Amino acid sequence: MKWHCTILAILIFLSSASASAVADTVTKKNKKTVLGQVSAMSNREVTVKRGTAKTVVPAGEIRTIVYDGEPKSLSLARASVAHGQYEDALKALSQIDTSKIHRKAIVADVEFYKALAAARLALRGEGKIVEAGTQMAQFVKAHHGNYHWYEANRIVGDLLVVSRLYGPAVQYYTTLADAPWLSARLRAAVGIGRAEMAAGKIDEAAASFQKAIEMSSAGTKTTDADALEQKKLAQIGKARCLAAQGKLDDALKMTQEIIDQADPEDVLLNARAYNALGTALRKAGKPQDALLAFLHVDILYFNSPEEHAEALANLAELWGEVHQTDRAIRAQETLRTRYKNIH
Repeated sequence: MKWHCTILAILIFLSSASASAVADTVTKKNKKTVLGQVSAMSNREVTVKRGTAKTVVPAGEIRTIVYDGEPKSLSLARASVAHGQYEDALKALSQIDTSKIHRKAIVADVEFYKALAAARLALRGEGKIVEAGTQMAQFVKAHHGNYHWYEANRIVGDLLVVSRLYGPAVQYYTTLADAPWLSARLRAAVGIGRAEMAAGKIDEAAASFQKAIEMSSAGTKTTDADALEQKKLAQIGKARCLAAQGKLDDALKMTQEIIDQADPEDVLLNARAYNALGTALRKAGKPQDALLAFLHVDILYFNSPEEHAEALANLAELWGEVHQTDRAIRAQETLRTRYKNIH
């Protein structure tokens, strides 16, 4: 009888171990993981069930979800996207037949990463902006209850800004502003500010950037890295508005302070800051100093496509102003061939 009980205990243990080994894996932005079965999902949160325990993870804290039984090509595609290898991601995703997948969340992930890779390629000048935007907009329409939904709205907004469709872009950013986590609301305010600034609505843009700055400073200090990044991007946007309003000393001071405090490895932040600095210096009648600012982006922070395109456009003009015709031509040619979708 004792022997029988021992065998039964071993079988129960093995069964339990097997059940725990087969699970969805939710990886959070802080690199912690939650294992279990994703039993419920909305665009705001994901519920993970493990035995009788349930863990609710806010969508804004999730980096990825790897689903039990998903195609290996999907896992490969996620890794490729994370490393900027968007062509490889699309190749892997093209091998997946979603008609054979019965779990809606897995199908949604395939569609999201297809649209995301297409968007990143288009912004890099290697795809069509309109097609990428349409693909991501279709995801937004079809998957309202997916945890990627708010991010998808942001990406559509970004693509619309590049396409100079500022009104529709603001609509998508306004949807993003409804997200319950701070970093998304800040991204929405910064996105709206950038769209308004590009449309020439400087006072409105300044108000949007100021709203983001105040929102990020309200209450206790945030430790959310994404939120802190958005606050700094809002400050850069505010500085650009000050320059456009003729308040050049204030714009230069604010921009230089951001650059002095920035992590040199933060490509997007530094690229936008140096472009803002260069723009203010041009308005201040200092073309040589402006050249140096835009060259920082061209040489050090070229991995941010939209910002690199802006720097090249300015360099093409500035090299001409200082009679460096060959360099002006090279900058214009790089802009034309590499970023035809952006500028």
